[in-house]
Amino acid sequence: MEIPDIGSTIEIVSLKHDQKLHRRWEENIVLYSDDDLVIGGNDCTTVEESTGKRWRTTEPAIFYFDRRFWFNIIMLLKGNEYYYYCNLSSPFTYKNERLQYIDYDIDVIVESDFTYKIVDEADFEVNRSRFHYPKEVELAIAKNLAELQTWIEERKSPFNNAFLDYWHAVFHHNGKIKPCYECSKASLGKVFFIKEE
Repeated sequence: MEIPDIGSTIEIVSLKHDQKLHRRWEENIVLYSDDDLVIGGNDCTTVEESTGKRWRTTEPAIFYFDRRFWFNIIMLLKGNEYYYYCNLSSPFTYKNERLQYIDYDIDVIVESDFTYKIVDEADFEVNRSRFHYPKEVELAIAKNLAELQTWIEERKSPFNNAFLDYWHAVFHHNGKIKPCYECSKASLGKVFFIKEE
């Protein structure tokens, strides 16, 4: 199974269920990777929309992808403030410097005080009919939405300040200090890495 190298630059591609482009982020730095998990960051990266429109992000972001779950998590940093944008999605795949997933419409926006709101459920209903989502997709989305809410409520990583502070510092210093697998793992311990029992 191919995984991105720590320190490498990758592309992140979001597709819809029909495999058409939803959104693409061109330059993203990998800060940590193993067989399941990819953590990285971007800032002022170029984004391409399904319409062909291109724009640049205006705030740093730390991303968290775990292929064991049907969601991904983006931490957006605005000065001393931050919030999380969580996408319900297929587990990611990775090949040829491209991390790719299918976006399944529903998003969860988490504020810095960990209050959250679920949005775009109407889009899910529209696209469920339009794309004929299989039953297993519907069940996976429902199960993982509940799992994501549990993570938020229990402050499970990445939903805590220690996680955010650590990875923001690593991203900020990327290029000066290159994190390696062993020192990242040793520094973080069990608090940051979610392993199934």
